[in-house]
Amino acid sequence: MSSITQNMKYRLSLITYSESHGVSNAARKYKTNRQYVYRWKNRYDGSWDSFRDRSRRPHSHPNQLYP
Repeated sequence: MSSITQNMKYRLSLITYSESHGVSNAARKYKTNRQYVYRWKNRYDGSWDSFRDRSRRPHSHPNQLYP
C-alpha cells in the first residue's frame, strides 16, 4: 500500500518546521518532545517511505519452534 496517511503528513510538517525554526520550537508547537523530533529527523531520507511506521515484531525469539 502506497497511500500517504495523516501521520506521515504530520511528520513531514514537523520536520520542515524544525529545520526552519529549531527542534525546541517545533516540539513546543506540535506538543511533543524533542526526542520525537530528533527520531524522525534522523529517520527521514527524503522519501515518504521513511515516515512509515515500522514493525515492532522481534527478529527472532529463543523459544520459537520454526525459524
